[in-house]
Amino acid sequence: MQLGQLRSKLKQFSDLNTVLLAVDPHDGVSARYLLKEAGATTDDLDFSLLLDPAFVASSQYGVSFQMRIHTEWSNRPATFVIDKSGILRFAQRAETFNDRPSPDQLIELIRGLE
Repeated sequence: MQLGQLRSKLKQFSDLNTVLLAVDPHDGVSARYLLKEAGATTDDLDFSLLLDPAFVASSQYGVSFQMRIHTEWSNRPATFVIDKSGILRFAQRAETFNDRPSPDQLIELIRGLE
């Protein structure tokens, strides 16, 4: 759901010279299945999707295996804003699966960094 919301605001992110990158802790087959279940394909995203089945990126940002979803441990949903210099400007590590900033909140945050 969040990917679809972000996708609907791509023009606004682009106007702010912002690049979106989604990190998915699944392998390619699982990621395609999950997208298909959501009614999408990798061609529908219009931004990069980094597959992280070895949890390398997830571990670097401190979100791997921190949330129990149904019967298994999963990565904790998180949102990060990193500036052009590589400085982390915003981090929200979710307390619940749906605890994520809206695209409009992210746009306002990015505007404030200019």
